[in-house]
Amino acid sequence: MKKIIGFFLTAYGFSWICWSPYLMPGFPESWQYSAFLHYLGLTGPLLAAGLWTYIENDQAGLQRLARSLLVPRGPAFYWLVVPIIPFLLLGFATGVISSGELLAIDWSGLWRSRELSSIHPAAFILLNVFVVGFGEEAGWRGFALPHLQQRYPAWAASLLITAGWALWHWPLFFYQRSGYYTMDMGGISGWLVSLVTGSFLFTWLFNSSRGSVLACALFHASMDITFMADLGEPRLMNTIGMVITAWGLGLLILYNPRRLSRYQQVLGL
Repeated sequence: MKKIIGFFLTAYGFSWICWSPYLMPGFPESWQYSAFLHYLGLTGPLLAAGLWTYIENDQAGLQRLARSLLVPRGPAFYWLVVPIIPFLLLGFATGVISSGELLAIDWSGLWRSRELSSIHPAAFILLNVFVVGFGEEAGWRGFALPHLQQRYPAWAASLLITAGWALWHWPLFFYQRSGYYTMDMGGISGWLVSLVTGSFLFTWLFNSSRGSVLACALFHASMDITFMADLGEPRLMNTIGMVITAWGLGLLILYNPRRLSRYQQVLGL
């Protein structure tokens, strides 16, 4: 358990140092480097995973982590199909909401966020895959999940990661250009529920793909792109959120909660 605690403290330390300017009174929302600090901080879990993997297993451990990040493993469905499901859900939500009415959706907003409104679409996709996806999932699922599953059933490991994952975000609630800044208590409650169900989804994906951090990173990136999209129609995100929540909770019924998968828990890379 010391390694898990050390991992989370290291991830918090690096990310929170990057995000600490957001806590300063009068931090300028328009400061040109504010987005840079945000995305740099997102790599905290990756750096923490690399450090603690090296402490535990030296170069061999780092090589296994890198292979899980870069080399597809397990059935292709999990690393090829699952990552595009959020986009399919966006299409489904559009069909449901637009039934009987004409929606004014700015589809160009799918490839940008409120924080990065003028970024090139290709750069936005790469940023989400390599910084958001790899930056977070190398830590949460690449290091923390297999270590926690050595001690706890999958459902409990998922909840423990949710707690650590939620706490990691707290400085972003002070960042005016993030979506967290404007959340009220209802929004925060919904966000916490989405983290819980999302954690169940990622555990299912990780165990089902035989420990593919690549699959988790691609899925995380596509989730962020669709949920952070500036489409001008908030009902789309609400509809997708309800479907994702039902999907995550449904896994507890469909699979044994001890594994959250047809397969055994993945206990290491």
